[in-house]
Amino acid sequence: MALEIKENRGIFEILGKISSQNLGALKIYFESVLETTEEMIVSLEGVTEMDSSAALFFESFYLESVKQNKVVVLVGKQNQDISAIMDITNTNYILSSDRV
Repeated sequence: MALEIKENRGIFEILGKISSQNLGALKIYFESVLETTEEMIVSLEGVTEMDSSAALFFESFYLESVKQNKVVVLVGKQNQDISAIMDITNTNYILSSDRV
């Protein structure tokens, strides 16, 4: 499945596989969104696969938003397809327990 991002009322839902191959486009997209908003919700519940570079990107993005005094909520703690890589990279702390 190709990577797809759907936005609905300020909630950005990512669908498909996130890897180092499509991370550049994802990074540009979310950084541009963060420039124009104070808070955003990103749902990772539709992600079917994620590699370590993607997990580390989301950690970096989350930490950068904190430095800018902006709120980024990453939802997807219940997604079993990404939980293993988030555990391995020690990035699961960035995931909110809430569901979208």
